[in-house]
Amino acid sequence: MSKKVLIITYYWPPSGGPGVQRVLNFAKYLPKFGWEPIILTVRKGEYPARDISLEKEIPSGLKIYKTKTFEPFSLFKLISGKKQNENIGTYILTEKSPNLVTRLSKWIRLNLFIPDARVGWKRFAVKAGEKIIRTEGIDLILTSSPPHSLQLIGQSLARKTGKPWVADYRDPWKEVVYNQNVKRSPFAERKDRKLEHAALNQADGIVSISKDILRLLESKCDKPKETHLVFNGYDNTPAPMPDNSCPVITYTGVLSVTRIPYPLLVALKELREENVRFRLKFIGNTCPELKSLVDENGLTSDTEYISYLPHEESIRHINHSDALLLVIDNVPNNKGILTGKLFEYIGARRAIFAIGNLEGEAAHIIEECQCGKMIDYNDVAGAKQTLRELYSTWENHIPAYPFSNSSRYSREATTGELANFMTHILSQQAQKTEL
Repeated sequence: MSKKVLIITYYWPPSGGPGVQRVLNFAKYLPKFGWEPIILTVRKGEYPARDISLEKEIPSGLKIYKTKTFEPFSLFKLISGKKQNENIGTYILTEKSPNLVTRLSKWIRLNLFIPDARVGWKRFAVKAGEKIIRTEGIDLILTSSPPHSLQLIGQSLARKTGKPWVADYRDPWKEVVYNQNVKRSPFAERKDRKLEHAALNQADGIVSISKDILRLLESKCDKPKETHLVFNGYDNTPAPMPDNSCPVITYTGVLSVTRIPYPLLVALKELREENVRFRLKFIGNTCPELKSLVDENGLTSDTEYISYLPHEESIRHINHSDALLLVIDNVPNNKGILTGKLFEYIGARRAIFAIGNLEGEAAHIIEECQCGKMIDYNDVAGAKQTLRELYSTWENHIPAYPFSNSSRYSREATTGELANFMTHILSQQAQKTEL
């Protein structure tokens, strides 16, 4: 008989993005490991991106409960002059704006909605969660964040029902990228820290996507905590290499000011003088600073910008590329950043041109899988050398990298890791009850 897990997630189709895909694949593969997932999400969320195509990936027969929520983003859009149907990405908090009204609205978002602007869902989710746990016979609660206000929901439900609770962190809490370069009031900082500390200490188990984030979270617990590493993984399969007239490098996802690929752009400019030419393709929301640098380096005619695409279309563009660009955010606490696209790139078996921390976990995984090269943020010479090698393999129609040791990063394998950990947490609670 299957055990039942209530998965609480804000991001669920029609929302797009990597957070959706992580939870969606948990729901897809958990039944293979003896767990029946039941989803609790919002009825009408405010999503950074929408992807209707992901609804086709929802497993047949999956029970999904949706509740209303209070969203402050309508007020944010009104104050900042944005359209009500316009998607608001988390990266907007790090964008520079000369507009006083926009700066004021950001300040309100950072200092009054703690830990984040989704906290208005808590009272609705807790009320619905209590009923679902009672009527469905839930064995364990799983919350996946960000938004980290979901951990407050899990904390409240665990306290009210006595059910074991596993907190899944795709990003750190206080050190999440979009909070690192913004100023918050001392009151907001203290409250956020207090909420984080209480949630971490009450959770029966903590899961994260990287070792570094897991170590960071463990360091904030008052006593040793049950933790487990569950990578994002890939669920796509490779397609034959394309027959492009010149090599194409593609980036998918949000490209904010902390992800601008400086060494790549400069290297491409210099290589054009050697008659070595690449085409660039950016799929997703890009910041104005990127476009300015592309123009400054004379790469405008070789660069294509495509707004956010449904996941299946994004995969099609990946498969029609010769290499894939990965940029780890250039922020202080970035060793543990492991974006979902890294694993999707590995699944596509396309050469990965990565820019980031050479000691970070993304660099170690790329080296382990022999699937690409990580370049330092200022290493133009290294970028040029890597591009020359990619161009040579493209000319000779040979693979750039062998792609080994990657099967452990499949979505099914990583979900199996989660299932085993949840079973362990359930067993631990049963032992405590017997005592």
